[in-house]
Amino acid sequence: MTREEIIAENHAYWDGHADLWFGTTALPVYGICFPTEDDLHLFGDVTGKRMLEICCGSGHSLKYNAERGAGELWGSDFSQRQLENADRLLRESGYSAKLLCARMEENLDVPREYFGYVYSIYGIGWTTDLQGTFDKIALYLKKDGVFIFS
Repeated sequence: MTREEIIAENHAYWDGHADLWFGTTALPVYGICFPTEDDLHLFGDVTGKRMLEICCGSGHSLKYNAERGAGELWGSDFSQRQLENADRLLRESGYSAKLLCARMEENLDVPREYFGYVYSIYGIGWTTDLQGTFDKIALYLKKDGVFIFS
């Protein structure tokens, strides 16, 4: 398969199956049989922090950080259906986030050197350009910002 075919197949899958994944693979869980964020405290105190989630899915990890006092939430996903679910979940919970429909391999329309945290829970594994994705994420982080992924 070509890179474009892989991306098209992944996109079709997530738009077609977003509802089946609603609320799964989200913080505080990092993975099956792994310690959780409640055990590890990788994020520490997020109060007032600007956070960007790559592959935010249904928005549950954004909600998790909102409940812990994050100051500004952004999320990206290439599935419009996932973003619709995230928007609905956050609004129903009294939170909001700036949500972007874009592939992680592209330059996201976000400020550079802006975020204290960029994170991805089970999303980075879907990239077709790991180094390029990491390079872009580094552009979004402010000096001494933290990147967390599973």
